Amino acid sequence: MSENKEKRTPKSDVKFSISLSDEQRVAKEQILKHPYSFVLGEAGSGKTLLSIQIALDRYFKREVNKIIISRPTVANENNGFLPGTIEEKMHPWLVPIIDNLRKVYNKNVVIDKMLEENSIEVVSLSHFRGRTFDNAVCILDECQNLTAEQTAMCIGRLGKESQMIFCGDMKQVDLKNLYDSGLSRLSKLKNSSYVYIVELEENHRHPALKEVLGLYYS
Repeated sequence: MSENKEKRTPKSDVKFSISLSDEQRVAKEQILKHPYSFVLGEAGSGKTLLSIQIALDRYFKREVNKIIISRPTVANENNGFLPGTIEEKMHPWLVPIIDNLRKVYNKNVVIDKMLEENSIEVVSLSHFRGRTFDNAVCILDECQNLTAEQTAMCIGRLGKESQMIFCGDMKQVDLKNLYDSGLSRLSKLKNSSYVYIVELEENHRHPALKEVLGLYYS
């Protein structure tokens, strides 16, 4: 195991392609201190990017052995209507995550090798149950589309020396009932010392986005 870690450890500090903002750096400090974090924010607030940077940083520093990534498909969680492997079935929903991996750390050869070797493992939500993720950073993207039962199931998968980061936005719930979302119960966790909840407010996309979305949802 130590030999494997040595091969993947950079010779110097990790240099990411995108620097974190002050808001994201403050959030990162707290996320690293908690086994469970819920990173909330509107479209363009950098939720997924922040989570991926944390996961890669911890992996390259040999603090974890694996990065687990999942994202609810909403339409059909068992992915049965698509041909191919689980990875191929999940691919349409994971394109944004893969894009963010390559934005954060633009050495595509390294990212592709990590995916090939399952150092970055794409896990269908339907295959979460029964697994325990030890020594890993788990990212649950678009978590607003997890039901309360699915959210509880994911929470129960956390193993030793691991952390789980949920990224979501209640304004982007695709479930039939808004209140089916696990995020609707998030207030129940706010007093737990094991849980960190943060809402990112800065916009990292086009400057028009925040104003237009604000008008749209008003």
